[in-house]
Amino acid sequence: MNISKVGKYLLIPFAIIISLIPIFDPFNVFSSLRNTSFDLFQNISPRESLAQNNVLILDIDEKSLTDLGQWPWSRSILTKLVDKTYLSAALGFDIVFAESDRTGAEELIKLYKENDTLVNALEKIPNNDNLFATSIGNHGTVVLGAIPSNTLRNEFRMKFGLIEQGDNPRKFLNNFTGVQTNLQLLDEAASGIGSMSIGDNDSIIRRLPLFENIDGSLIPSLSLELLRVAIGASTYQIKSSNASGESAFGEETGINHVKLGNLIIPTNDDGSLWIHYPKNSVRSLSISEVLSSNYSREFFEGKILIVGTSAPGLFDLRSTPLEDNIPGVSIIADLTDQILSGQFLQRPDWIFGLEVISGLILALLITFFIQFLGPVGGLFVFLIGNSISIFGSFFIFNNYFYLIDPISPLVICLLSYLVITFFNFLFTELERSKVRNAFSQYMSPVMVDKLAKSSESLKLGGERKEMTFLFSDIRGFTSISEKYKGDPEALTDLINNLLTVLSNEILNHDGTIDKYMGDCIMAFWNAPSEDINHREKSIKAAFAMSKAIDQLNLDLGRTEKDKLSVGIGINSGDCIVGNMGSDKRFDYTVLGDAVNLASRLEGQSANYGMQIILGEETIKKISFEEFKYFELDLISVKGKLEPVSIYTVFEEIKVIDEIEIFMKEHSQFLENYRTKKWNEAIKHIEKYRFSVPEFTLYYTLFFERINDLSKQSLPEDWAGVYVATTK
Repeated sequence: MNISKVGKYLLIPFAIIISLIPIFDPFNVFSSLRNTSFDLFQNISPRESLAQNNVLILDIDEKSLTDLGQWPWSRSILTKLVDKTYLSAALGFDIVFAESDRTGAEELIKLYKENDTLVNALEKIPNNDNLFATSIGNHGTVVLGAIPSNTLRNEFRMKFGLIEQGDNPRKFLNNFTGVQTNLQLLDEAASGIGSMSIGDNDSIIRRLPLFENIDGSLIPSLSLELLRVAIGASTYQIKSSNASGESAFGEETGINHVKLGNLIIPTNDDGSLWIHYPKNSVRSLSISEVLSSNYSREFFEGKILIVGTSAPGLFDLRSTPLEDNIPGVSIIADLTDQILSGQFLQRPDWIFGLEVISGLILALLITFFIQFLGPVGGLFVFLIGNSISIFGSFFIFNNYFYLIDPISPLVICLLSYLVITFFNFLFTELERSKVRNAFSQYMSPVMVDKLAKSSESLKLGGERKEMTFLFSDIRGFTSISEKYKGDPEALTDLINNLLTVLSNEILNHDGTIDKYMGDCIMAFWNAPSEDINHREKSIKAAFAMSKAIDQLNLDLGRTEKDKLSVGIGINSGDCIVGNMGSDKRFDYTVLGDAVNLASRLEGQSANYGMQIILGEETIKKISFEEFKYFELDLISVKGKLEPVSIYTVFEEIKVIDEIEIFMKEHSQFLENYRTKKWNEAIKHIEKYRFSVPEFTLYYTLFFERINDLSKQSLPEDWAGVYVATTK
């Protein structure tokens, strides 16, 4: 199985899953990010008011409290305010008058009820609440505030008609069991009553509900009711899902819009309206100045007036995307102004679907580009996609007043990029691990790691290095093959077992397997990583290979007659190591005369009756204390003109008590042989041929060679060089 190919297909579901996260919005993360982006848009491009001069705030500010006394004021003051503004299109109070006037005569009578004279005088004074109610009634366009509550059970009577189209809007509105209203006489005198609720907003007010559900009765917002009264409308029309012209495929998706006279107000599904805050808030007038002679009655003609407070001590301060700690009445006034201006921020249901689809497309594109162009390609899509998302969303906001979230696609892109990059890396590493495991069968782990980490290692070219090379070959492979002529599968299994045990020992000693040539193995040391002990490790590997073959013979139950054996040639020297081949295909290998000599030495191992043959360059830098090595001959191998000394090596030599004596006498034997002192050479052979089993075949070879050479007429400069005619 190709893990990377499978990974490419697995990454697509990952991308799809990530793109769907905004639907579930864990911990409201996306909602918060979305709101933040919309706040930023409003700060960059606040609304230009088209009706600002038609909406005014009558402010209970610090100056008014200083001039007129602390709050609550006498209703007589408010009566004067109502009378002063009777020409206005509508006068709203962002205040609830739930209790009687504490400064009225009735309250004083309660305090001085034992003073008959004072009581009689006070009874002649008109009731302030009655006067206030009368003034409200005479004004004809006063709207009082109310506060929805789940702790009160006050009755609420609608002062308007209501047309409902589609699904029941009460299902989608904020529900309350009761409402905090004004004194009954005041409510009866008012032309309208509006909710002062800010809904379920967090610390920043971005939306206001246009209606609340009070135990089945609908109460409009103060802004909406002010507008109804101002334009002289009597009825609201609420259009919800599945109404005529509102396709919802049978699903109850919420409220679509509210119609008031000629005003069509698009809403969110819960009946709320996004507030598009203006650059400059609605103008405020101090009530103390309004009641003075600074403003005439005609000044307020046709305007919508809202009474509220900016005094910090009255605790009606709120935060908006544009400002912190602004009066709540300013928000109501801005919303009223916005509806009059007809500038509505909209976020229909299809926009969320568009955002999800956009996130999905970007996630898939990122996945695609990462697969084919790598992380840089994915990063390119990420940057381009999010640039389009951010600038496109702002352009649509600024020109068409649609709220399209640029942050969710950005987060989706970022998550997709990180997750897809991670998993792509994971799949790549898994594939690399697979490659490492495969190549580990041929080369040392060090080499594999270098190839995996460095792309430079995979370029054509080489470097000059001193290295040690090992060639091994199975003795009598041709005869072995003939025995398995009718069972090639068994032969294959046998060869695989042989190569496995031999290869393992090479790799265990930090060697790199260059190639397999039938039953032959070529390996080397000191590349690609430096290894100052390359000679020693190659020899130790050869010893281990010999033991591995012996164990394999035992495991396979092979007898002395048919046991397997291996010949090994080792040589050291300078060569060129690196990637050889073409641009399309190359191989990490070595070239040089030292390599060829190692191969020739392996071919001579059987002739000399030794399992391991070493070149003189390998012997030069190893110690006799660690390895028992002996010179064998001076030989001119096939393909090489200059003769070389060859050696063998042992971990231990049997039946020899004085190894130094044997080594000295063996060296003298070679000197006698090369100087044609045949009798002395024969004496040495006869002494050790059978007493040192490791040298039995070797001395037999030289016994026969001396008998043959002694009969020949050798040249005077003959130096004992044996010319090999075979590999």
